[in-house]
Amino acid sequence: MKDLLPVSSVASNQFFLSVNPSLPVKTVPELIEYARKAKPPLPYASGGNGSQHQLGIEMLKQRAGIDMLHVPYRGGAPAGTATVAGETMVVLAGASNAGLLKGGQLRGLAATGPKRSPLFPELPPIADYYPGYDLTIWLGLFAPPATPEPIVTRLRNEVQKISQRADFAQKLNVTGSLEPLKLSPPEFSALIKRDYDKYGKLVRDVGIKVQ
Repeated sequence: MKDLLPVSSVASNQFFLSVNPSLPVKTVPELIEYARKAKPPLPYASGGNGSQHQLGIEMLKQRAGIDMLHVPYRGGAPAGTATVAGETMVVLAGASNAGLLKGGQLRGLAATGPKRSPLFPELPPIADYYPGYDLTIWLGLFAPPATPEPIVTRLRNEVQKISQRADFAQKLNVTGSLEPLKLSPPEFSALIKRDYDKYGKLVRDVGIKVQ
């Protein structure tokens, strides 16, 4: 918030709430009901303590009033593999696990963004069940705060030019999940502040510690 100057938004991404196919659930309400009754608590995988995988599940736990056991791994790909292997039962699958979802090794239940994803349009947003739920990853271009304004403006204009190119979305989507994110400078700054406050509160509420 202090050491970086926002230049331009570039892309966004979302996760997909997914389960091991052996779990007898096919919708978010079914998962919530199953987790509510599970003893011991249903284990979920993440890409590590403090990762957005963990934050997304903890947000869902808060909204649904359920408990699940956090099992951290060293990245999203190992977390997806662990869920396929049955070490855990739930994971927020991202770009690194898109192949597992497409191949049926993971069963997708919902998308974490505010709308359906072009990658898996059949999956409804979690927000359909819990209004306001939103776990969207964004990527942006930043500069040191002392960067002269003409340079920041030039960089911003160049990014905007590139984002208008017909092949921009296609090249962004090499992993099968990134979409262009075109925001004005005030909108991008507001997004950063909103997420800073939202995730900061969640980390404090849950007591998440990076190890």
